[in-house]
Amino acid sequence: MRQRFVRPLTPAEEEELWRTYRTSPEADSVRRCHAVLLSASGKAVPELVGLLHVNGSTIVRWLDRFEADGVAGLHSHWGAGRPPRWDEPYEHTLVETVRHDPRWYGLEQSNWTCALLAGYLAAKTCIQMSAERVRVLLHDHGLRLKQPTAIVHSRDPQYDPKG
Repeated sequence: MRQRFVRPLTPAEEEELWRTYRTSPEADSVRRCHAVLLSASGKAVPELVGLLHVNGSTIVRWLDRFEADGVAGLHSHWGAGRPPRWDEPYEHTLVETVRHDPRWYGLEQSNWTCALLAGYLAAKTCIQMSAERVRVLLHDHGLRLKQPTAIVHSRDPQYDPKG
């Protein structure tokens, strides 16, 4: 691995690195600041690998980020994440579908379950969702699927008084 050091630090940069190193609640930022400070004090990347137990290419990337953006480049930046699978028309279809019982749509069940609803909408809209995501979307719209109550019928005329 080639000898790589961070460029010489200005007093303001060194002070900011030390402040971040001592006070930041983010462990990743502290570790990156530590690597830059050690590099500025004359430690080469192979030495930093042994001290910090991090891959050498990672340390070089940290040094490059610092040289490009300063201490701000050492903080973690998270992306927005994967976009949701569903869209507004899906939610509208979900809410409208749950307003009728499954028999209205030609299904054999009498009550909706989240799994049944997810399967029916997957066939209708080609958007595959988990039963839990369907439950959360229903909850977001103020809707809850209730468990069916079993009704027991008996031919015994004394059944109700016995109960």
